[in-house]
Amino acid sequence: MKLKSIAALVLLLSMVFIACSDNTDTIGQSLTDNLDHVQISTDTFTVSTKSIEAGPVISKTTNGLIGRIKDPETGAYVTGNMMTQLHVQEGFKLVSKDSLLKASTDGQIHADSCEMRFYFTSFLGDSLATMKATLYELEKPVEEGKVYYSDFDPIEKGYIRTAAGAVKKQKTYSLHDASKNLTAYIGIKINDPYTDKNGVTYDNYGTYVLRTYFDHPEYFKNAQKFIYNVCPGFYLKTESGIGSMANVKFTELNIFCHVKRNDSTIVHNIPISGTEEVLQMTKVENDNEAIKNLVSDNTCTYLKTPAGIFTEMTIPVEKIMANHVNDTLNTAKIILTRINNTVKNNNQMKTPTSVLMIHKDSIDSFFNSNKIPNNKDSYIATMTGNNYIFNNISNLIRLMFNQKMNGKASANWDKVVLIPVTASTLTSNNTTTIIKVSHDMSLTSTKLVGGSENPHADLKLSVIYSKFSDQ
Repeated sequence: MKLKSIAALVLLLSMVFIACSDNTDTIGQSLTDNLDHVQISTDTFTVSTKSIEAGPVISKTTNGLIGRIKDPETGAYVTGNMMTQLHVQEGFKLVSKDSLLKASTDGQIHADSCEMRFYFTSFLGDSLATMKATLYELEKPVEEGKVYYSDFDPIEKGYIRTAAGAVKKQKTYSLHDASKNLTAYIGIKINDPYTDKNGVTYDNYGTYVLRTYFDHPEYFKNAQKFIYNVCPGFYLKTESGIGSMANVKFTELNIFCHVKRNDSTIVHNIPISGTEEVLQMTKVENDNEAIKNLVSDNTCTYLKTPAGIFTEMTIPVEKIMANHVNDTLNTAKIILTRINNTVKNNNQMKTPTSVLMIHKDSIDSFFNSNKIPNNKDSYIATMTGNNYIFNNISNLIRLMFNQKMNGKASANWDKVVLIPVTASTLTSNNTTTIIKVSHDMSLTSTKLVGGSENPHADLKLSVIYSKFSDQ
């Protein structure tokens, strides 16, 4: 039997056995009796874990968070504020100018009203909680092509327009009232007189957009021209209130105007939406003291989003490779078990669905470069039952060991980090492929078996080796 065929057979058999049983003590004897002189051995190793502060994370998502809520399990507060740009598609067109002029009373184009909407499909907390937020107009666009983190503050960075007549509108709301609409949204009317950068005053923001369209149609040819010449965007900041957090799926500026059609006059809605083609970001404000307290809890480890807590794992690479430098490391499997929440509360945060395991030194480059898991220094697992199962991280262990042996190891050479992520997939010809991975910016929280002071935190990494014998 050829060597490649033997290696493939050994790998296949070892994967079957490790998937069927957590006990690998007798696999070596059961798989082969000197099959083509292949020797198989198994071992288990203890893995240590601890919680670490996530800090600001790269914020690349079309979803946003608006509100402030307290995690009933951990007692940690989190606040969400959202920046959004608006998108006009190529060839954007309004109704004809004549139809608008005929509907006006003074020969000028007017919008009846204008409203910025933040549509949400889910929320956490008490829908009756009274919340207050302020809508700000941006002075200038948030530039594309840069990396923005979850602590990016448009107010602090000078992106907010503060001139007299600029948009600054407070809104007191409850998600219960917002859900009474046909589609649930937080709506902020911007019908006060508006003054543009040239000192021209309009009766409301919608009138400004309409007249700009007819005076400068070139500003509406694409999203970039619109953002840089008409509307750089808006920022919705949570001001007060505790108890609810809306998961915003998309945003929309709605301009209402009277239009003459045939012999009647109708109210026409002109929507301009925030989409994936333009920037949308959530600024996350976590309760830093609560986060530090949770990180110091060594009876377990935590996964908490957005931008909250990750779990760090130290892999005993040198022990794994001791006396096996020339062997094949066929599989290395570890199961991370969730600790069931004992706090009974209807507003419980959900458990992260997908978790990325990545070499600690590769985190920044992974998210900065929009990489996907390669099963070498990065892996992804989804919640199965009550576990995150990583079936084979042998390539990662070998990579770590080679770095150590080649003198290229950093201080984090044997460490990986578990990060909750959102994974986008594409299915073609019955094959599903991950095409995008980003930080999970939704509200999630869970505890994992682990930590240095948990008597049941004996996390085991199961390993299968193979080698060719001279016997």
